[in-house]
Amino acid sequence: MKKLILIGSVVIISLALLFTGCTAPPPADCPEPDSSKITASSGTPGTGGMMIGGAAGAVEPGATVTVTDGDGHTATTTADENGSFVLTELDLPEDFDHTIGNTLSVTQKSEGCNESPAVNVPITQ
Repeated sequence: MKKLILIGSVVIISLALLFTGCTAPPPADCPEPDSSKITASSGTPGTGGMMIGGAAGAVEPGATVTVTDGDGHTATTTADENGSFVLTELDLPEDFDHTIGNTLSVTQKSEGCNESPAVNVPITQ
């Protein structure tokens, strides 16, 4: 009799959860990239053009990193196992902003979390 009551209780609770829409909570946002470890240099034709890079620990290892200029042009790369990344002139869209003094926004997305809030990184020479 005790087993029957226990089984009945489990079934009732399971049905209640199913019909009340109880689901797992949504994933949290990824942490912001560490802007102190990210640089954006406009470069010159002699240096190979623009370079955007994050030192080790700038983002989560394996994260998808998205860099966006003020006009909405984006470039995406994947961080290495140390959380560093590099985008070169060849990785950027043709109309990507190279203007010294303007800022780029950088976000990251890793497995198990939503895209992070953006951090701003100034374009330097």
